[in-house]
Amino acid sequence: MNRPHPLNADEAATLQAQYRVQATVSPIDGYDALSASRLVRASALLESDGCDAFLDDLAIRLGTDSRPIAASMLAKRYAAVVAVPFFHALTFFDKELDLPLGSVLLRSGEEPGGHWLEGMTVDGLLRARAVTCAESRESWRLRAAENFVRFHLTLLWQSLSRSSGLPAMILWENTAVRLFSLYEKKLPKLNAVPAAKIEDDLRFLLHTLPAEAFGQRQQPFARFYGGSDVFQAFQEQKPGISRTRLTCCLYYRVSREGGYCEACPRAVRQSRSKAVDP
Repeated sequence: MNRPHPLNADEAATLQAQYRVQATVSPIDGYDALSASRLVRASALLESDGCDAFLDDLAIRLGTDSRPIAASMLAKRYAAVVAVPFFHALTFFDKELDLPLGSVLLRSGEEPGGHWLEGMTVDGLLRARAVTCAESRESWRLRAAENFVRFHLTLLWQSLSRSSGLPAMILWENTAVRLFSLYEKKLPKLNAVPAAKIEDDLRFLLHTLPAEAFGQRQQPFARFYGGSDVFQAFQEQKPGISRTRLTCCLYYRVSREGGYCEACPRAVRQSRSKAVDP
């Protein structure tokens, strides 16, 4: 049986430096009251009462009374601090982070004015399963990624969608854009992983992960990525290449400047409308 083992010091330090991933080392019950008050267990969001309360509190902190907006902002940030580190480790370390929802703690900022979701804290040691000689990397990769999507992200996104009424596809595009950035920008810049491996893992996310794992009829990552021409353009790093979202994440509703995301479809439509005005 492939049991999870603690990450080595360099791996843990990388995730801490890149994504502020932490571990409690000892059970959370041993933490002081102030520190524990800044931690919310992700599994609590699977319960309707817990999810409703979290979204309502987050909405207030964001300056809105809208659960759909709060759900979308949570999904964007959660993807950045949980999903991206998972897939970073999968490609960079060839390791599957052990991240059951019950062990993931959402950490609010400890300093005044800090980010409302600073990062992820794992309750206990940060562990992972490595690919073994008993299976190919391809079969290990499929099992690891599908389990994370099916039993972590899908369960959480379904709960957020039920509590907020926000379409699940917005939550999945919020996830997708974070992962696209990881494989198209962040990992290539590190110059520590072969380009062919990064490209192969991205192709896997787009074309091999089954739609059923997402609870969807159509595989969301493939739907939001674009066609083979877009894939090729990004791999060749052609100047000026960009991707417009298909859904709006609603960021403009809580942006202090009233601005849009770079890939916002609303901004693109407004720009085109102005261009055709007499």
